[in-house]
Amino acid sequence: MIRFLVRFAVVWTAMWLVGRIASRSFEGDTTPDDDEFRILGFLGGRSVSSHATSLRRANVRAMLGGIDLDLGNAILDPAGAHIALQVTGGGLRLSVPKAWRVYVAEDVMGGAVEINTTAPEEFDDAAPTLTVEATVRSGGVVIDPV
Repeated sequence: MIRFLVRFAVVWTAMWLVGRIASRSFEGDTTPDDDEFRILGFLGGRSVSSHATSLRRANVRAMLGGIDLDLGNAILDPAGAHIALQVTGGGLRLSVPKAWRVYVAEDVMGGAVEINTTAPEEFDDAAPTLTVEATVRSGGVVIDPV
């Protein structure tokens, strides 16, 4: 039993280290406060808040873990923004300001996308627009207003 626990701990630690290296490689030199950024969460959870001053694009991936991305303090680019969400065996919560119009395109297999924002057609043409492309494989995405 001890041998099993030691092996399990070694394998888990190795996977965690690989995830950290993969995250750094994927994210490059971007941060959530940039107008274009990338986030990877692998084997664990991450809570991220963006203060982008002209958000245009984000690529967010959760693999075997979860990400809580809060865009409540971000400002959309006047031309709008696009966020690609990819979830594999995990979950992702995206929080957006109530004043943003949110369009969501879903590609789901073995999971769900829950959208709790105001319907896009209820906004006037001047409302900032965020387009979300959610790809889910065995997991879930929740989009909530803040």
